[in-house]
Amino acid sequence: MENETDKEVIEETQENDEKEGEDFEDFEDEEDSRDIVVPGEVLTEDTKNFLPGRGTIYNSERTKIISLNIGLKQIRKNYINVIPLRGFYTPRPGDKIIALVVDKNPVKYKCDINAKDFGTLKPKNTIKRGKMRSFRGSGGSGYPQDEANIERFEIGDILIVKILSADRLNKPELTTVGKYLGKKNNGFVISIDPPKIPRVIGRNGSMIKMLKNLTKTNIFVTQNGRIWLKGEDIAHERLLVESIQKIAAEAHTVGLTDRMQEFIINEKKIRGIE
Repeated sequence: MENETDKEVIEETQENDEKEGEDFEDFEDEEDSRDIVVPGEVLTEDTKNFLPGRGTIYNSERTKIISLNIGLKQIRKNYINVIPLRGFYTPRPGDKIIALVVDKNPVKYKCDINAKDFGTLKPKNTIKRGKMRSFRGSGGSGYPQDEANIERFEIGDILIVKILSADRLNKPELTTVGKYLGKKNNGFVISIDPPKIPRVIGRNGSMIKMLKNLTKTNIFVTQNGRIWLKGEDIAHERLLVESIQKIAAEAHTVGLTDRMQEFIINEKKIRGIE
């Protein structure tokens, strides 16, 4: 039976498709350029009308804009970006992501968040809202002395967490306090390159809505390239996994949503699933 956290995640995946589409803008427009560029490639010499954006810089004379990455050239307003085809996740405060507990001690959990650095989850950031109380000797700080309120996790646990803070000097700090956050007991997680996550979402959530409807599977997609899913049976889950892998492989192509819809419908007929 699904626990309360699982039900909450399913509800969120049903309610927030369009919001997800707004959060992931890198690949949202099918009309964007699909030109693949390499590091050092000149993207434009028109530096009067264009500025370097993500993944691009001026040359030393500031007469050209060149690429820093292997990726897709993208023009947004007067900015030229290069969206990498591969790469690590860059943590940002407020992101909801999927983390794996890889180590623990009495003062913190060490979590793999598919980034350059591991994330840190402190016990004080696992206490559910409304359970913090002041105790004698706490100086009125509200710091919990009743350890019964602290969530307990084990190595190998899959968590949905939020980034509290992240910068170049400190490892990302995480929390499980908040709606839809906490340990996942059902379903399973797959990973793709984080830069390709926007294509799994689609413009205004178009791709993820189609995937959910045709495979009858709940999906929770996160910025760090990890995707939680749970279907009504193994056949639908397997089809969804194969579809997501196909999306990742063809993320640089045009017309992907329509092509994926045709692929899933044909595969359901071939496999004899409804």
